[in-house]
Parts: sequence; structure tokens; C-alpha cells
Amino acid sequence: MKFDLSIVIPGIRTPNWLNLYESAQKACKKYTWEMIFISPFDLPEELKEKDNVLLVKSLGNVPRCVQIGVPKCNSDLFFLTVDDCHFAEDSLDLSLDKFFEVCGTQDAMAMIYGEGGNLMETKYWEVKTHGDFRLPGIDQSWKIANQCIMHKSYFIELGGFDCESFEYMDKPIHDFMFRLQKSGGKIEFSPVHCCIASWFPGEEGDHSPIHHAQISHDTPVFNTMYTIPSLWEDRIKLDYNNYEKCDKVWRRRFGDIGDTGVPQTYLEMCQQKGYTPHYE
Repeated sequence: MKFDLSIVIPGIRTPNWLNLYESAQKACKKYTWEMIFISPFDLPEELKEKDNVLLVKSLGNVPRCVQIGVPKCNSDLFFLTVDDCHFAEDSLDLSLDKFFEVCGTQDAMAMIYGEGGNLMETKYWEVKTHGDFRLPGIDQSWKIANQCIMHKSYFIELGGFDCESFEYMDKPIHDFMFRLQKSGGKIEFSPVHCCIASWFPGEEGDHSPIHHAQISHDTPVFNTMYTIPSLWEDRIKLDYNNYEKCDKVWRRRFGDIGDTGVPQTYLEMCQQKGYTPHYE
């Protein structure tokens, strides 16, 4: 079946998924959609019989999960988001209306959202707002789009995420959006806030691997990449299959457990790792 939109979610927080699905039903009534989870864990029972829900199993890091999930989309457009949020009513309908009006095949829509109950306005999604983006290889007129709607074909054409260089999604999606704008694509803003997501500082909840991946690995790599001219000047297209060169298991999250090893559920993982389970 062909859909108008695929909602792509790399995730682990299965207790949130039914509420997320139900909020999508309220957010997108005008267009047809599917929801694709990329996760090591099984679907909740309530979602297993849904004909617009697909599960792709993976123990990989977040960029790798996105990279293997996007080609599975049964649509021309995908919306990349997270599993600790809920969507605002009619937000996807209104955003798709605008996308079809103003965006071409090379463009993306930054889906404006909030974290921890705070709404982040459009100026937050401009590079010039952030001091950590004042690097030689970053044009200060560019925009960022942590959650986005865009054409699947152009994401694949540009090579998607740099899974070899990054562990978590923050820096590779910035890198991707900079490459998109360098290629001539533009970023438009959604007409409304699309969702509210949770926010965890430091090692709260199940956030510890994300925190350490960003601080100890992704940020230094990103800063080097956009400081040394030879690394950023011609950086636009990558090999989409670059994800095959990184580990199939995100060891910072799951440890050395093998492709089909334990834990079997989110709650079991939290128990093993000493995380506080997160329920949206």
C-alpha cells in the first residue's frame, strides 16, 4: 500500500508507542500515513495488527537505524521524529498542506517542536542563534531541522546520514541539513508546533548513552569536520551504504550482546542498565 507520509521513528521506549500512534491519528486526518519503528524490541500488542505499522529490527545506533528504515518507507515523503513525544492535533495535516505548496523535491520542512514543555520558536532553528555553530564550514544563513519532512529519494541521493562518523542523531542530522542546503535545497518551517518531546539532561532516565555519545564522540568529530577546509569544502554527497561500515550493535547502549541477544524488552533493558524507565 502506498501512503502520503511515512513517520520514521528509531526508538526503544515501547511503552510510549501506542500513545504516539494515537496522537498521530489526531495529527494527520486528511492524508494517509504509516508508522515505521526501527528498534530491537517488539511492537506493543495493540499495534501488531495495524496495517499501517511496520517494525524493522535493529540494535544499531540511531543514525544506522534511520538509514535502514528510510528505504522501507511506502511513500515518497517521510517524517523523521522520536518516540518520546506526542503530536499536536492537525499538525501533520497543516504541515503537509504547506509542504506541497512551497517545497520541492530537494527541500525539507523543519518540524517545529518543543522539549520538556517548552515551545521553541522558529528562531531557535536558525544557525545564527547557536554559538556552537560558529565554525568556518557553516554558513550562518542556514537553518537546522532536527525533526523533518522531506522526500525519501533526495535523502537517499545525498547519502543520508554519516553513520561512520557519528553515534547519535543530533550531529549527523545537522550535517545532513547543511549538505542539503549546500546542494541548493532549502528548509522551510512547519506552520505550527508539531509536537512536544521530553528532555533529559545529562544521565537522567535512559539518556546516559546519548549524553556520552554526544559529549565524548560526536561533538569533537563534528567540530573538526566543519573547521578543517579539506573536510567540509566538497562535503555534499555520501555513499548511502556507509551504515554497513559501522557496528550492528550500539555497544554504548546495549553492550556486547550480539545481534539477537538480550535484553528482550525496554523494561528489561532499563533493569539491566539501571535506567529509570521513561513513560510519555
